[in-house]
Amino acid sequence: MRDEDTYADLTALFTAEDREHEARPFVDRVMGRIRAQARMRKLLLVAAGLGGAIVAASQLPKLLADSVGLDASLTTSVIQAQEDVSALASANPLWLGIGAVVMLSLVAVAAMERA
Repeated sequence: MRDEDTYADLTALFTAEDREHEARPFVDRVMGRIRAQARMRKLLLVAAGLGGAIVAASQLPKLLADSVGLDASLTTSVIQAQEDVSALASANPLWLGIGAVVMLSLVAVAAMERA
C-alpha cells in the first residue's frame, strides 16, 4: 500500500499521457498520408493512360488505312480532324490548355468518387 502511494503521481502522469496519445488520431494521420499517396498514384496512372490512349488514337487511322483498307473518305476525314485540332492548338494554345485542365479535373473527380 505504501509503494502505491509513492508511485501514485507517476501512475497519474502515465495515465494522462496515454489519454493524450490515443491510437485513433495517430491512425487517422498515417492513413490520411497513405490515402493521399494512393490518390496521387491513381491520378498519375490515369494521366499516363490518357496520354497513351491519345497517342495510340492519333496513330490508329494510318494503321487501319494500311492494314485493313478502310474507306478512303473515312481515313481522310479522321486525318483532316487531326489537322484541324493541331491548327486550333497552334492558333490559340490557351484553349487547348483550358481543355486539358477541364479534362484533368473531370478525371480527378471521377477517381476521387470511387475511392
